[in-house]
Amino acid sequence: MMLSAIRWITFDVSIWLLVLLLLTPGHSAELNPSNHFRTLSKNILFSSTFGGSSHNNWVLRILDELHERGHNVAHATTEDNLRFSAQRPHVKQFSIGPSHTKDRRRGGSKLTVPMSFDMVKYYQANMIQNYDQNYHTLRTIIESESIDLVICDHNAYACHDVAKHIKIPYIVTMINNDAPDAAAPYVSKKFFSMKESTTESLPYTRRFYEAFIWPIQAIWHLGPAAWKTGLTLQPFGITLYHQEQQWHGALKLVNNLIGFDDARPRGPLVEHVGPIYGDHAISETLDAEMTQFLDTREKVVYMAFGQHAQSSSLDDSTRLLRMLYDNYEDHVLDGFIWSATRGTPLPDTIVSKSGIIYHTNDTQFGLITSWAPQTAILRHPSVITFVSHGGAMSVFEAAYYGKRMLFCPFFVDQFANAKHFERAGAGYWFSLEHSTMDDMTKALRRVVEDQDGMIQKSMQRYQGLVQIHGQHALVRAADLCEEVLFTSNKDGKLVHRIDIAHNLSFLKRNNYDLYLGLFALVAVLGVLLHRITLSLKESMRVKTKVQ
Repeated sequence: MMLSAIRWITFDVSIWLLVLLLLTPGHSAELNPSNHFRTLSKNILFSSTFGGSSHNNWVLRILDELHERGHNVAHATTEDNLRFSAQRPHVKQFSIGPSHTKDRRRGGSKLTVPMSFDMVKYYQANMIQNYDQNYHTLRTIIESESIDLVICDHNAYACHDVAKHIKIPYIVTMINNDAPDAAAPYVSKKFFSMKESTTESLPYTRRFYEAFIWPIQAIWHLGPAAWKTGLTLQPFGITLYHQEQQWHGALKLVNNLIGFDDARPRGPLVEHVGPIYGDHAISETLDAEMTQFLDTREKVVYMAFGQHAQSSSLDDSTRLLRMLYDNYEDHVLDGFIWSATRGTPLPDTIVSKSGIIYHTNDTQFGLITSWAPQTAILRHPSVITFVSHGGAMSVFEAAYYGKRMLFCPFFVDQFANAKHFERAGAGYWFSLEHSTMDDMTKALRRVVEDQDGMIQKSMQRYQGLVQIHGQHALVRAADLCEEVLFTSNKDGKLVHRIDIAHNLSFLKRNNYDLYLGLFALVAVLGVLLHRITLSLKESMRVKTKVQ
């Protein structure tokens, strides 16, 4: 009887506690954090200078999300990049100067790995071009518009410097994770000399060259250009420094994900937020001609090399087309689409290996166009293989739709991406400069036919990765921007994200002081033991002598 009463009282108390918990205002507020911190609209500015859509579009989509949350957003960039935000009436636009690149395709098809020092000089000059105007204009905009957060593309040097000088919270955006706080001795992220993303497959001689020889060559060839850059920066109180100093204390948003970016330890100020796609991934559609072309075929190959890469000569273009037409004759594919950007040299006719002459303007076999809706094409079930330069955004798009890939890399990270996917069994690659016609044709055939199905199976794993991580990528990136907005200190720093190692001495950080203490203790004990041993021996000697 008493036991039943106790149970009833316990049940009654539990019910009342549950009712009180549900009626507590704090419980409902916990489910709606906007009641706590998002009290005022903030002003957010994104700045970019060098680069095309892959530097702008995905960040602008983050601005769209931040605008939906009630913030005011703006885009400050060079005149040529304003087009990326032109269709967004909610994004306030500012020009900070003329384009940094007069000839977007200069050497784009001739870039090698390692990159020639002439091309390094060219890129350096472009990066720092109009720095004076960019810096002063950007600073005026930030101060006059009462900007609370600046988002800087990793190449927007003036943006980084302004943010650091006026101590405003800022974020660095990038696709390839070359953040210094994600560096490791076995990770190779040298922009100008990268053949592999890690040293795992690099021979000893190559590693030795990149570690010791290339830097010496760079100093010799680039020293005068670096000195000139230093003179440009000097009036602003800026000295040439490493990215670790330039981006120190800033959150880095990397539009990438583990599986594409090599797994390794990274600091608390580095966040993978990818894949975030550009607007075209959602809005692109096929025109009537392409729809009819794809709907009447089953094995179409799509070929495109991005905005900044192209075949360098008529001979290169001819070889690429021969690769397609020869496989067409062998019934490996039944059509192709080549997005050959403006300026790509194209032959009027192609003579296949069988001697048949094909006219390149004949759409019976393939479509050659200066622009193509890439994601809409990749979305079509008739497209089974993507021949790509291997740029990160193209790789993400191909993976999202599960398309097998044949890589034709031109420069920078494209070689590393191509080799990564080949080792993962998700594709193959060839060098336009070194591969023979037969090698190119066989490589495409191998990917298209995929006789054992292993290439497609591997690509489906990547498809899962990008679709899983892409679901909430925008929300995650916007959350991180708001974290910087609402939790930075008066100097614009995320104190809670700064590695505790910065507060420790070198010895304490690595526990070397403990090892030194242990060594000292062992040494003292050793000396004492040695003296005790000597003393005992002396006592025994005296005792023996007395006896």
